[in-house]
Amino acid sequence: MLRKLGIGTFELARTFIKPSHWRVILRDLGLPGERVGSDSEHLQAAMDWLCRAQDASGGGGVAAGYFFKKGWMPPYPETTGYIIPTFLRFGSLHQNGSYLARALRMGDWEIEVQLSSGAVRGGIGLNEYPVVFNTGQVILGWTALYGTTSRARFLDAAIRAADWLLSVQDADGKWSRHTYMNVPHAYHSRIAWSLLEVYKHTRREKYRAAAERNTLWVLSQAGENGWFGLMGFSPHGPPFTHTVAYTLRGLMEAAPHLADSIGQRVMDSVAKAAEKIMLKYENRPPHSDRGPGLALLPATLDDRLESQDSYSCLTGNAQLAIIWLKLARLNGDLRLTKAALRLLNQVKGTQLLECANPGIRGGIAGSHPIWGQYVPYAYPSWATKFFVDGLILKSELGFQTDS
Repeated sequence: MLRKLGIGTFELARTFIKPSHWRVILRDLGLPGERVGSDSEHLQAAMDWLCRAQDASGGGGVAAGYFFKKGWMPPYPETTGYIIPTFLRFGSLHQNGSYLARALRMGDWEIEVQLSSGAVRGGIGLNEYPVVFNTGQVILGWTALYGTTSRARFLDAAIRAADWLLSVQDADGKWSRHTYMNVPHAYHSRIAWSLLEVYKHTRREKYRAAAERNTLWVLSQAGENGWFGLMGFSPHGPPFTHTVAYTLRGLMEAAPHLADSIGQRVMDSVAKAAEKIMLKYENRPPHSDRGPGLALLPATLDDRLESQDSYSCLTGNAQLAIIWLKLARLNGDLRLTKAALRLLNQVKGTQLLECANPGIRGGIAGSHPIWGQYVPYAYPSWATKFFVDGLILKSELGFQTDS
């Protein structure tokens, strides 16, 4: 059994010390009986979890998540940045100013910990080294706050961060310095997206041009089958669906702000890749329908959309559901809509609504089963963020389930 759970005997006590941890393990081993509620109930539970993650950090930032071995983790500048728009959106929809107040605390905290260069700190906690991807993600939060409040400090911070990004960008548009594992990544398309948000508020051409250069570089990584190279954390091995979705979403959000010819190429490439992933999901073996986790996509996919994984990356599943819904809204493809709703509902089925442990109740795990290799035995804050975004989009499109 320990081999199946992916842990050694030394780690056993620390991992399973709490009954709530055992409950998750037994559930993911196939024990039935967990309650599934309405979309609105799951959405509120997820937002409550994100609020607790912010409170647990002891400041304005949002904790990286709840980990079985360590409990609540320190705040994570990168993900706090893109959690900000989620709070703004939820607060606006529900006309609840407390979520705006929390988002403002996040944005102010990000300014407090911003490096003197304008860059955002890499890693969990307050580290001294900058990372380009993290910087782009916090820009998304600052520009969202500026768009909502018109408070100049947020745009000023975003401009300083954007100027640093331009100063370290390669001539061909990629970023190869200050990156994870010191290699360029196709998912840096989300940085291009963030630069375009700065361009939207400043109309300074240099930001749009830099974003366009990066987008063209990402397009140069596309193969004939629609797959993009360098989508993973590592240049070796297949990428997680999380970073695949990062890549596609960044491209999607950038496309409307680029030259028409480039924007159309981007959307054609995104649609091609997204459809292939959807077909992979729809054509999975029939026996996989026996449970909420077993029916999900494998956690990683190679350039042939093959995988040896027996677990799923819940973050990537929520992100892909968002992409499919957004594409379906543009092209009216009902296959994408059906696949997105099914996948998002399956992620919903892994969320515990009733649990004494506040680090688990309402959160979304990194992997399903919980011992999968993507952030194992943990509830990362970004997984819950993308789940919230997915449920909000589902509701906006008229698909909310209240029973």
